[in-house]
Amino acid sequence: MSFKQTPTKTKHTQAGDCHSLGVLCFATCAANGKQYEMFFYISTKANTYTPAKTIYVCAPDKDAHSYESVEKFAKESRWLELAEDDGAVLVMPVAKNGWQALKPTLIEELYDETRKNFRSKNGDSIPGRNGFVWCWETLIYLVGYGEGAVFAGNVTVTSPNRFAGVALVGGVPCDYTAQSNPSSHWLVHNVSPDYNMRNHDIPVCLWMFGPNENFVKEALAYFSESNQIAAPAELKEYEGISTKLYKNSREEAAQIRVSVGNFSATPVLAKTIMNQFFNKFILWKNSPDGTLKPYLNKSAFYDSDRYAHDSVMMNDIKYEFSTYLPEGMNYKDAAGLHVVFSVHGRGEPSWIFSTKNAWDRLADETKEFILVLPDSPQNIWLFDRDGEVFQHIIDKLYEIYSIDKSRVYLTGFSNGGMITRQVGNHYPELFAAISPWNAPFADSFEEILLSGYELPCFICAGDNDDKVPLWDDLDSLLENMLKINNCSIREAGIRSPMKFIPDDVHNGENHYTQENKYTDGERFQTFLYNNSYGQARVCFTLMKNMPHGAVYDESRATWAFMKRFSRPEGSKKVVNAEFKS
Repeated sequence: MSFKQTPTKTKHTQAGDCHSLGVLCFATCAANGKQYEMFFYISTKANTYTPAKTIYVCAPDKDAHSYESVEKFAKESRWLELAEDDGAVLVMPVAKNGWQALKPTLIEELYDETRKNFRSKNGDSIPGRNGFVWCWETLIYLVGYGEGAVFAGNVTVTSPNRFAGVALVGGVPCDYTAQSNPSSHWLVHNVSPDYNMRNHDIPVCLWMFGPNENFVKEALAYFSESNQIAAPAELKEYEGISTKLYKNSREEAAQIRVSVGNFSATPVLAKTIMNQFFNKFILWKNSPDGTLKPYLNKSAFYDSDRYAHDSVMMNDIKYEFSTYLPEGMNYKDAAGLHVVFSVHGRGEPSWIFSTKNAWDRLADETKEFILVLPDSPQNIWLFDRDGEVFQHIIDKLYEIYSIDKSRVYLTGFSNGGMITRQVGNHYPELFAAISPWNAPFADSFEEILLSGYELPCFICAGDNDDKVPLWDDLDSLLENMLKINNCSIREAGIRSPMKFIPDDVHNGENHYTQENKYTDGERFQTFLYNNSYGQARVCFTLMKNMPHGAVYDESRATWAFMKRFSRPEGSKKVVNAEFKS
């Protein structure tokens, strides 16, 4: 495939780069031997260090036939303004011969080809982004109007695993032939042999606007089945729009909204769809087809009374952090609680990371710890710059909450997992245990090995993580963590799959069961390594069918391991609450 773009301020020539002019561009995209044309808009607020929504809008036939008509629709419907305000990328395909002439695979082909080609306008960049906007797989949204809604509905049947939210205004699917096709499992290319999802098994987050209930009847029946919705509808109102809400009893985001009335492409309706729908749901990249979940957008996060926001200064840099207390507790109730740091990855600020791993839900459930979400400058952690900030935050937490300093735990995801391991290795006296998730395994361990500090460690990795090659440097990491924690080191003659023989293995049959409150237990395989007292001090968890993501159950497993340890003041050893040795 090829992708060429041209600013709208110049004649369309199928060439050029629009980063030096405005943010309105036309482009051609060659996919599967066909040329597709589209209009797109890059918000001036979009940058390389915060994930951006990619919003696809399919205009009615009369407004989709040319670049000029599509651009006019983008402005008059308000989607261009909404994309600008949100820091998003707006993409609108051109349907010169009507939507019926285009295949419903168009949107996924456009995304795959263009997602890494939208250049940021602010000039800032972080390592690995090269000045391009991060169009994250978890934040793809689709809206269609009239014939464009029919097309968008067919797209949703064909590619249900692509979108965090879909809105259909005045149109519903007319083609369900792709419903029995195997899932594309686009987030995990090498799925396990037992993965057999089909399109009709994949839930969607959908809002349909139609003239009457009979208009949406067939679509409602189809998507209700794919969402496994059994409960009757709830009556809701969203900014004055009366709506029937159908949702899965276990997964709130697997929902269908139906609004009946005379709807058209008005600015008010677009704003409602954006604020009341697209800004509330995300498709986490944590399985072959992803997982729909509610989430807090930036304004909702900072407006929430569940999070307290504070900061510390270090080397003239302001580091913000957010604190979450267990439900029903105030700062006096929280005195003496343990602390869990959950550290975001590159480009994933705390406001979007806050609910990713469900540490907040676990805090409410157990009432055993305070959750702390630190933020880094430009959403990237650099040890030489940021390594000492955790000491400052811990001191601030002690001033406010009188935390138990012997029970502070550090965990992080991706780049946050890397800083977790680095900070743990250099400042082990601060923590009772650490847990790096989906982080590169390479690191230096000389300092902690020479210091004599113990540091229990629960490592998580995905078997299909394209960001972290699974076995690169893993053996070195494990060997060093085993040495640090005085665990026996026994090499296997043949890797199966570990180089070092574990003392025990936990899986969905013997540990990660529903009785122990796990819902994704069959995806876990944890290799446990004991110290000389028979205490598990190092764990490596391999997650099945896992890309560069995480599921809620990993927090539960991590906490069950970490909470057993405390570090008495001044001690190089950790105390196991079960053994007291």
